[in-house]
Amino acid sequence: MADTVLDLFIEHMQEAAKLDEDIMLEPQELVVQRRAFKKDKEEKYLRLTQKIAEKWLSKIEKDHWDQSRKRPFERALVQRFSHLFPPTEPLYDEGTVSRRALPGIMASFEKLAGCEFIEQCQGAGRKIFAQVKENQGKSFTWDDYYHDPAIGELVNDLMAIIAWSFKDANVRMKWMQGNINRHLAAPEDYAFEGDEVYTWTIKEKAMVRLLVALLSDFKEKIFHEESRKPLYTRYGEKACETIKTVILQLDEANS
Repeated sequence: MADTVLDLFIEHMQEAAKLDEDIMLEPQELVVQRRAFKKDKEEKYLRLTQKIAEKWLSKIEKDHWDQSRKRPFERALVQRFSHLFPPTEPLYDEGTVSRRALPGIMASFEKLAGCEFIEQCQGAGRKIFAQVKENQGKSFTWDDYYHDPAIGELVNDLMAIIAWSFKDANVRMKWMQGNINRHLAAPEDYAFEGDEVYTWTIKEKAMVRLLVALLSDFKEKIFHEESRKPLYTRYGEKACETIKTVILQLDEANS
């Protein structure tokens, strides 16, 4: 955008030079031409720069939409702990999760659940997304997708496997913390999170809060007789008892 404005000003200077060969590129003359540029050509160039800006923003929006549409399952997964991101939480707080952690979180889940299972979740997530979007039509919002029971169950399916691998929660959590820190995204990609993003690494407090958030749906249901019945039917008694144990360990660490 800055390059475009500069090009337009140079174009204006070239036109002025053609009309007056005595123009000298002195500081005072530059000020005069700058004023003339703003006064005489403002409307013309404003329309042009607005068109360029709109085109650029449309491309960014389209790229973001395409990426989200290709991997909606990840978006639903991340939604569970998005409240831990800046600016909702400041990065200097050890319980805050930077978006730089996202590649490491997915890499850890691929290790624990297997790449094939993650791909199955991605595929199922795309189908659910397409169905919800078709049902909602033009009124579709991402909240419609996030609150769809099918995508909630799909995220829980993954977290049931992850919880099973957390039987020794302290050991597994330290491993995952290290794995996330080895796969951090480039800080430049998330510079809007603040200066602390350049030196940020995930801390133990943030790891606990991250896992608590990811298992929050289980926590709401698994300790109540009526709401836990579907979970025991879907995942089995052993898996559900393991999930309960992990939740209790995390609650203790988070207290």
